[in-house]
Amino acid sequence: HIPNVWLGPQVPEARLDGRTRLGVVGLAGPGAFSRGEGRGSRSPSARSVGPPAGQAGADGLSVSRSPVEVLSGRAVTLRVSLSPPQPFPLLVWRRNGTALVTGSLDPGAPPPLLAPAFQPRLRFNRSDGTLELSQASPSDSGVYTVEAIRVGRDALQAQVEVFVYEPVGNVSVSPAAPEAEEGGAPVTLRCGPQRGRLSWSRDGGRALAGDPQVRLAGASLSIGRPDRSHQGNYTCRVSNPFGHGARTVPLTVYYGPDPPRITISSDRDADPGRYVTVGSNVTLGCVAPARPPALLAWSLADPGQRAVPSGPSLLLPRVTAAHAGPYACLATNPRTQRSLRAVANLTVAEPPLGVPRCAMEGGPGERSLRFLCTWPGGTPAPSLQFVGLPGGPRPPGRSPLEVTVPAQPQLSGLSVTCLAHHLTASKNCTMTPEAPQAVLLKVSVEESTQGRATVTLLATGCPPPARAMWAREGRPLAPGAGGRLELRGDGRQLLIHNFSLIHDLGNYSVLCSGVLGAGGDRITLTGPSILSWRLQRVQEAVVLTWDVDRGAVLSGFQVQARTAAGSAKASGTGHWHSLLVLGPGERSAVVPVPSQTGGPWDLRILPTLGTQPGIPSTTKTYQAGPILGPGAIAGIVLGSLLAFGLLATFLGLLICCLCRRKGHDKEPLTLAPIPPVVSDPSTPTKKTQSVTPVRAPQAPPPPLPPVDTTVLSAYSQDPRRTVSVGDGSGSEEVGIHTLLTHISLLCDFGQVTSLFWASVISSVKWGLRLNPT
Repeated sequence: HIPNVWLGPQVPEARLDGRTRLGVVGLAGPGAFSRGEGRGSRSPSARSVGPPAGQAGADGLSVSRSPVEVLSGRAVTLRVSLSPPQPFPLLVWRRNGTALVTGSLDPGAPPPLLAPAFQPRLRFNRSDGTLELSQASPSDSGVYTVEAIRVGRDALQAQVEVFVYEPVGNVSVSPAAPEAEEGGAPVTLRCGPQRGRLSWSRDGGRALAGDPQVRLAGASLSIGRPDRSHQGNYTCRVSNPFGHGARTVPLTVYYGPDPPRITISSDRDADPGRYVTVGSNVTLGCVAPARPPALLAWSLADPGQRAVPSGPSLLLPRVTAAHAGPYACLATNPRTQRSLRAVANLTVAEPPLGVPRCAMEGGPGERSLRFLCTWPGGTPAPSLQFVGLPGGPRPPGRSPLEVTVPAQPQLSGLSVTCLAHHLTASKNCTMTPEAPQAVLLKVSVEESTQGRATVTLLATGCPPPARAMWAREGRPLAPGAGGRLELRGDGRQLLIHNFSLIHDLGNYSVLCSGVLGAGGDRITLTGPSILSWRLQRVQEAVVLTWDVDRGAVLSGFQVQARTAAGSAKASGTGHWHSLLVLGPGERSAVVPVPSQTGGPWDLRILPTLGTQPGIPSTTKTYQAGPILGPGAIAGIVLGSLLAFGLLATFLGLLICCLCRRKGHDKEPLTLAPIPPVVSDPSTPTKKTQSVTPVRAPQAPPPPLPPVDTTVLSAYSQDPRRTVSVGDGSGSEEVGIHTLLTHISLLCDFGQVTSLFWASVISSVKWGLRLNPT
């Protein structure tokens, strides 16, 4: 039992009984540092721990700061501090419980007792109790304890931990080039010498603690089940307060090959893994991760290819259908001799020709309807399927695909689609069987460079499966056999080459007949002619419109002009000059005719067929002349404003005149209502024809309304007859002089009105003179 002892920094400020303490003092001497001073601050300063409050006079014993770290071969010096220094105590030094020195600090005491095993290297200073151990070695490391014994006092005890380090020197790891196989036996790395703290790392600092396969035990590192992720550079680091060292070794883990993966690329195709087209350049690549790299070999689908190349890539230039098939890649690990094989199928496709074509035709006796779908060519062959037929979709098949169904009215208007699918494209065609209805013949003309014309008769409203049969003047036509007649468009177009106006005009007919019904039409082909035409003048131009017969055969029009007969400029020749040349589809033309060109001119339209002229239209004469321009319009506006001013003045004078006469008459004037003038229904009405004149005539002033003669006769028979005005609530008697006054007013009104309209007409004429153009 050792009472009243303080245990220094291991239990700082701790009190065992409140009477004594263990202090800490600095350690002097070479090679002695407190813990951490070899790696950080090397200050030998120490912290003194005083007694607890209320214990200022208690005994105290302190020793060097723990731990004490010393380089091997140097001395270990341990100092103590005792308070109060007297009476002189007896000090006992022990290491790990083994007594080293026993001696008193009293100068008159006998010499200290030294342990025989340490006597050559031990020194005990009797003046202050310092213990020095020279030529320290790692075996001298341990816990050193000092005990102070005084007579009549409690014994004091303190301890310090001492570490003696050897120089780190050269660190080594064994084996120097470790190797392992993935999933094989464990691998162990050993590091030495262990002269300090030892640590492991991988690839410059990656932690190893989180790997469950890695186990650290002292200076050894073990990997229980190696895999490719354990490959890397392993470093062992050894460090102590007096130096450090490291050694790195590479660990190689052999693995693979992994299952080979074959890739297909093409210079033409977007998805070569699905197919490549004929003629493209194809490259097959094989990848099989392994360490060391795997050896790759190919086996080809073409049995005629004897030389089988090795390597990660296989080039197939300008592939053909013979290159299609399986390709195998064999990967071998040269160290482990493990081998794996992968197979990829190369599909070489060639698109079918054109697009799928659908057709319909009637069966024997017109009792059935046969649907056909073809899409020739293609590698592999395309797949065809009909949808929309009665009874649901039919199973797919190869080209040509044919389906026959009984003829029935429900088929008319039913859309049947052929779905065509190939690796390179998916297309379809649709056909709709219909009964012939509203069959109509249309005429078109095509002119060759030699001036020859080809007339085409097109039968519309004659859809498949109906067949067209042609006749002329009731006699069947037999096109082909090198003649001028040709059939196109499944017989629905009749072409007449080198058409002649002498031999080929006449009646043509077509009969459309099929399993769903029949219909027909006829047309009479006539030579080039004009049914009617019109001429309309616009500013600085003439607009011509015309119509032709439905069966007129023509390839173009010529708008011609000449100087009209009787003109001052007319020549004796009277030749027609072509102003415009138009196509057969044109039905109108605009001919620029400036007003300065004079005139008059004769115009006509000449239809043509190739180089053969037709019957020209009638002749119309055109006379150039001025039309209302901007100045004329401005003159009319100014004249109208002046006319309105005169009208207002006239109304004002009329009102003043009436007011003056009313003041002179003693009796009010009562006017009889004038009955409305009703036109005689028996009078015929003349229809107005829209014609654009050369000069616009001036409209005459409107006539005055006629005077009812019955009223005048009544006044002549009875001068004092009463005339009612308004609702008839009152009446006044007027004499013959009043009636005469009324008549004179009417006469004055007519004269003033005539003067007003004359003024208006004069104003308009004055405005037109501002700009005669």
